[in-house]
Amino acid sequence: MRLKPDLLLHRLGQRYMIADAASGRVNLTHVYTLNNTAAHIWRYAEEEGCRADILAQRLCEDFDVDPATALADVERQLAEWKEQGLVI
Repeated sequence: MRLKPDLLLHRLGQRYMIADAASGRVNLTHVYTLNNTAAHIWRYAEEEGCRADILAQRLCEDFDVDPATALADVERQLAEWKEQGLVI
């Protein structure tokens, strides 16, 4: 599993937005908002790929969260992104 190509993460104040830039322009037809933690997971996935165990480990390094909770959160987020077509 990997992030869909051409998706860009943008910060808007305290929130983050993912938009499709496949055509060279940002398509605002489908915009997805993320909180800070989900944005961290997205950035990790850009660097590391979409392996839940690795992403959870990175969350544990950056946040005060136990490994089981981090893994459950990452798996839930990846499943949501897959359902929305953001990961393939």
